[in-house]
Amino acid sequence: MKILVVEQDKRLGEIYTEFLRDLTYEATLVTTIDDAYHELETWAPDVVMLDLDLPRNAGLSFLESHQVRRSAVPVLPVSASGTENLALQCLRLGAIDFLAKPVPFERLRSLLSFLQIYTVNAEGPQRRVPRLACPIPLRVGFEVEWTAIDISPFGVKVPRQAWLQPGATVTLSFALPDDKPPLDVKAMLVRSDREGDFFSFVNLSEAVLRRLLGFCKGATCDRVAMFRVGLACEFGTRLAQDRAEAMGWYRRSASLGYKRAAQRLRALGEGP
Repeated sequence: MKILVVEQDKRLGEIYTEFLRDLTYEATLVTTIDDAYHELETWAPDVVMLDLDLPRNAGLSFLESHQVRRSAVPVLPVSASGTENLALQCLRLGAIDFLAKPVPFERLRSLLSFLQIYTVNAEGPQRRVPRLACPIPLRVGFEVEWTAIDISPFGVKVPRQAWLQPGATVTLSFALPDDKPPLDVKAMLVRSDREGDFFSFVNLSEAVLRRLLGFCKGATCDRVAMFRVGLACEFGTRLAQDRAEAMGWYRRSASLGYKRAAQRLRALGEGP
């Protein structure tokens, strides 16, 4: 995987690139935004690690530029000004995540492992973070309950909540259909549209990131995970609306030879 490091402090940039090369990645360092644009066009990196502390807000301008959006390259901003507002702005502009300096190298390593598996295998505009349609019940605080529209290792989409504004931070409690303990995850509302509100997970531990990663990966290729997602759809809070989706997951699981999925389809009158 090719990683372009954009860092105005050359010594710090060399520390980053040395760390990345130790992880067997191919890393190139530039110290100016003009050189970053040049490498984006000529070298075609798989990931850009972007210093937001460049003069005249050049980092943010790069993040929202036409060249970056056209390339669909994942951008990982880092900044010494690790404020919530700055993180929100980056996420709304399409950043894959946000890291405050000093960069936590274990967190960086986990993020790059994810990106290597799931985003650089696709080309151009298809290089996106995978999202899994799964109506997982979420609890916000002690009384409010939502149902996820979809989920990824980096965030979750929920039905539109008119009482929340971008930048709002909540703690989400939810159980994945993977037979493991529930999760409590801090999340920030980064954008809203007619389909719902998208929350980005904040400060995930490596263990939680790996669990979300494993669930999203397994549910797209593993017959048992598919069956569990079907159960989540069928027995979620929106039963009637999600029955058809549950049938789809059961059929995928049964097609891979999972007997319990075939039994469930027969019990529902949908099997042979």
